[in-house]
Amino acid sequence: MVENWREEAKRILKDKYGKAVVYTGGTFDLLHRGHINIFKKAKEIGNYLIVAVSTNQLVRSYKGYDPILNFRERVAIVKAIKYVDKVVKQTKLFDVEQFKQLGADVFIVGNDWKDKNNKPEGLKWLIKHDKVLFVPYTKGLSTTYIKRKIIKQSYEIIRAEAERKLKEKYNIS
Repeated sequence: MVENWREEAKRILKDKYGKAVVYTGGTFDLLHRGHINIFKKAKEIGNYLIVAVSTNQLVRSYKGYDPILNFRERVAIVKAIKYVDKVVKQTKLFDVEQFKQLGADVFIVGNDWKDKNNKPEGLKWLIKHDKVLFVPYTKGLSTTYIKRKIIKQSYEIIRAEAERKLKEKYNIS
């Protein structure tokens, strides 16, 4: 196994390194630095990045709940990121047909997918055909972590907001 993701990218892409069409997919709910890291890495190895944003229905099917931000909001946010060239709808995890139709050379994804026991069929195909690049997952940061932190701090947030409003209303400094 190659530990250096750039060297692995060069091995997979060969003469297309730096000129490849790179594809990634995800929910991209509550966008954070980990998402941006994947987009930046994609642009390091290719010159065109396609991002597939999961529909609410797809997210619900494998996570059991809806994203915080709806599909249109998430698409608008991803489209605004300077590394992203094209945004498409993702209705299936690791959609090989869409990947092929869009002329992608490699699928880039966090290495947290590498050791999953029940890999989606599309990911299995991408691995078998040497079309996936696993890049380091941003440790200690995920949308789930952010959601849990919001829940944990919600009482403090509500209390501080109520205190500010009372001070404003009664002109207390």
